[in-house]
Amino acid sequence: MRPDYPQYLRCLEALKGSSFFHLMDTKALQELLVTMNHKCWHKGDFRYSLESQFNFIVSGRLKVYRCNPRTRREHTIFLLLPGDVFDFIALLDEEPHDVCWEAIEQLEVLTLPVDQMRHWIDKNQSMRQHILKYLGKRIRQLENAKTDISLYTTLVRLAKLLLENMDMQSHKLTVLKDLPNEEIASLIGTTRAVVNRHLQELKNCGAISLKHREIVIDNVNLLLSIADEKYVPQSPL
Repeated sequence: MRPDYPQYLRCLEALKGSSFFHLMDTKALQELLVTMNHKCWHKGDFRYSLESQFNFIVSGRLKVYRCNPRTRREHTIFLLLPGDVFDFIALLDEEPHDVCWEAIEQLEVLTLPVDQMRHWIDKNQSMRQHILKYLGKRIRQLENAKTDISLYTTLVRLAKLLLENMDMQSHKLTVLKDLPNEEIASLIGTTRAVVNRHLQELKNCGAISLKHREIVIDNVNLLLSIADEKYVPQSPL
């Protein structure tokens, strides 16, 4: 991306403001940005392979998931936001990465070949520490998701998911905003019918309200009690 490209300054600010790059100096980020291409994905666009590309999200949300080819059932691994990067694993090894990528909404990305990204990292050794922190964050997410499926009910997993994605000021959802219940189900390893039932249970006990496909947290303490298995709402008759 040339410095005279219309989106150059906005993309540079996005790199500087991300948790992945925020400790890098501006000059190093400028050197990286000139090697990157600016691309847009439309809502619903998906990829099965990224062809050894490293990507940085400028705007929009991306779903990373796997799908059973026989049943077509999906499991969402991550929902990525502006400031996140993918395919991160391609930086670490040469193995194929068997996942799918889908734009939940209009998506802006900065992309470059993995080999070029590795070369930039070699020139900026301090970046290795940031990579370890980012990798640690993702490993913790995967560990929590794995153990939650084994140890907790779907209702508890749903309560945890809502709390983790709640804006503390508005009590509205952030990452999960406007997602259909089928997508929420994919995040906690269940079906849309189960999520529908649990949302009604949470609504009936006063923990949440449902307004035009939007979930609003009405009682944070009650939802916390459900997530901590201290309270179980009654199922609707």
